[in-house]
Amino acid sequence: MALVTKLFQQSAIPVDFDLSQNEPNPFKKLTTIKINLPHQSKVTVLITNSYGKVVDKLISSVQDAGMYELEFFADELSRGTYFCHLVADNFSESREMELIK
Repeated sequence: MALVTKLFQQSAIPVDFDLSQNEPNPFKKLTTIKINLPHQSKVTVLITNSYGKVVDKLISSVQDAGMYELEFFADELSRGTYFCHLVADNFSESREMELIK
């Protein structure tokens, strides 16, 4: 299963919620996902396959305001299209990610 190995909060507080496009994209085993939280929120970050099945839940907890970076390891997943979803308060955003082998 994919893992989050790094989650950190930077000192600057963002103005809006944001889910950045993962880097690199497409990716082989590892990609970085950045999220911005303007205030403390209940945050969920999910990875789903192209059928909408959840393949990993990266975060599901209250997080403080800040800019976060997550490293997503997908070495046990098959190649294909996946989606990263950020849900926080009334905000929801998704990004397409392409896993290549």
